[in-house]
Amino acid sequence: MGRVTLDSSVLISMYYEGDVYFESVRSFMVGKDNSYFISTISLAETLTHASRKGLVPVKLMVERINEAMTEIYDVNQEIAVAASMVRAKTDLKMPDAIISATATLARTQLWTLDQRMAKAHKGAVLIGGAQ
Repeated sequence: MGRVTLDSSVLISMYYEGDVYFESVRSFMVGKDNSYFISTISLAETLTHASRKGLVPVKLMVERINEAMTEIYDVNQEIAVAASMVRAKTDLKMPDAIISATATLARTQLWTLDQRMAKAHKGAVLIGGAQ
């Protein structure tokens, strides 16, 4: 069993069937016995679509995500410091730097659909067909 931090791009694709990468993500994850983790940054980014529809869809989405994730990491001081170092070294945008730092500190593999993120985070897995 592996420990995996999901980038926002993967989480969004998991929960929105209309997403262009929904099938790629689903088929990549099927049959894998992993523990999945996310950052609260990924949670916020994923909830944006549901938030446009109101509080009830947001609450339902939060419930679904909580059921699927082993843990959701808060952005704390240690992650903030590590993220600032990632950003300085890679020029990733701060949300991506936070997610990268979270995966590193949690000692998990990072899965992403973002080529730039995959290139910047050592050991990241770029899910096929991604941008």
